[in-house]
Amino acid sequence: MLNVQFAEASSSGISSLGLNLKGFLFNLITLLIVFLILRRYVWPKIVITLEARRMMTEQSIAQARQVEEALAKAEVRAEELLANARVEADKAMADAKVRVEQLIASGEKAADERGTRIIQEAEGRLAQERERLHSELKGELSALVVATTEKVLRKKLNESEDRNLIEESLKELA
Repeated sequence: MLNVQFAEASSSGISSLGLNLKGFLFNLITLLIVFLILRRYVWPKIVITLEARRMMTEQSIAQARQVEEALAKAEVRAEELLANARVEADKAMADAKVRVEQLIASGEKAADERGTRIIQEAEGRLAQERERLHSELKGELSALVVATTEKVLRKKLNESEDRNLIEESLKELA
């Protein structure tokens, strides 16, 4: 009797919606078994994996913040070092400029003195060289005149031949 009442209730209630109660209960029990298996074996592993990933992500974010802070500090320090280096470079340039000007002034003075001394020595050597060349020139000119005269006297033909003979003698001596 109970089955009959249940069958009547099921035909009027759920069946009127177009559902099969046995199929529905089978699917519900299957879903419940799958849920329990997932909850027992799969869900803890998923939770552990997700927790590990969450912690790794939090650590990565914390490390990224630390790196950003370190980078900001390093940039500030670099700017300070660059500013100090610029100040020191400017000071060194000013000192170097003063030293260069002093060296240039002393170098110019020494160069003027040395130039004057070199000019005086050169003028003395030039005068000696001029005297020596003058003496050599006199000797060569005398030898040339003697050689030319000797050739002209040996061979006195005419004026054009004399001129050719003189030119040849000059070419030989040159």
